[in-house]
Amino acid sequence: MKYSEIEGLSKKDSFKQGIIGLVKSTGKNLLSNKIRLVPESLGEPAALLDFLDEDFYLVFKTDGVGTKSLIAEAMASDAGRKRWPKKRIINLYAGLGIDLIASNVNDLICLGATPLVLSDEVAVGKYQQFLDQNFVSGLLKGLKKGCQEAQITIPCGESPTLTDVIKPGVSSITGSSIGIIRPKQKVIFGQNLQAGDIIYGLAAEGIHTNGLSLARKIVEKLPQGYFTKFGKWTVGEELLKPTRIYSNAILEMIKNLEIHYISHISGSAFRKISRAKKPLTYKIDNLPKPPKILTALQKWGKLSDAEAYETWNMGLGMVIFAPANQEEKMLNICRKYQIGFIKLGRVESGQKKVIIKGGLWQY
Repeated sequence: MKYSEIEGLSKKDSFKQGIIGLVKSTGKNLLSNKIRLVPESLGEPAALLDFLDEDFYLVFKTDGVGTKSLIAEAMASDAGRKRWPKKRIINLYAGLGIDLIASNVNDLICLGATPLVLSDEVAVGKYQQFLDQNFVSGLLKGLKKGCQEAQITIPCGESPTLTDVIKPGVSSITGSSIGIIRPKQKVIFGQNLQAGDIIYGLAAEGIHTNGLSLARKIVEKLPQGYFTKFGKWTVGEELLKPTRIYSNAILEMIKNLEIHYISHISGSAFRKISRAKKPLTYKIDNLPKPPKILTALQKWGKLSDAEAYETWNMGLGMVIFAPANQEEKMLNICRKYQIGFIKLGRVESGQKKVIIKGGLWQY
């Protein structure tokens, strides 16, 4: 069982390529307002708009929690019958609000943007879901916590009931965000990335929001499913741990250090290390310790290392490329924000690829 087979990634990529083609043909429509779509940002985690008469970029991103919400909803429907405390049921949904904020701002900061606002869309199959106080209270709790941590707000949004499009009891949670880069010289899209740079990693705290479709298929085959005991909690609760928000730590690095490129390890996982457009080789000699839940998923699903590391983050939340002389200062910032920090490897001249542990596998 592979994530790419479940998600249909090759078919999805053809749509993405079509959108990029559309953008290239319509981007000139902005010029009448003295705004330019920055072509270097195409293919990056977010898009840059250049206000030609001003010294700033606006940065745009859309993302969501994917199928992670299905885990919360499946567990909540049974948790009441299992006599779980109300607070514990609410917390099943709370992480989703944080995930929505994190999935957006962690991409905005890859280009050096300070996150500003997010517009959310919470779509359901039946309006009664908005009357479920566990769902509403949990989601609002997470959104508030995420906003406080990322220092943003949610000035608008949408909460449609999509009868016959979304199944009853199921939700789709997505959002669009805006950030700002000011002054323009602070933008990061790999223009300074070069052979000799060191590859550093910031630790993840769980599965985050990617690879959930495969994780769900694996866990649903366990005798107790999401309610399988896992340490102090359940497997489902481990999967619902919220994504880490890295914006404050990384913005401090950008402000004070020399950072050449940033990659958010989300969809396609370790393949994202080579996201920059330059033809360079990325040699990874040191891997982070995967969260226990991801090690368990790999074992239960009988995935090879190569499959696991291109599906799940395996302990890696963000990757930062910088000169070696920045390492100690980066480490101190990570300690300040209590984020795990690891030296992964180095950038070398050569064909564009990621080589893991001297060639054990590569992407």
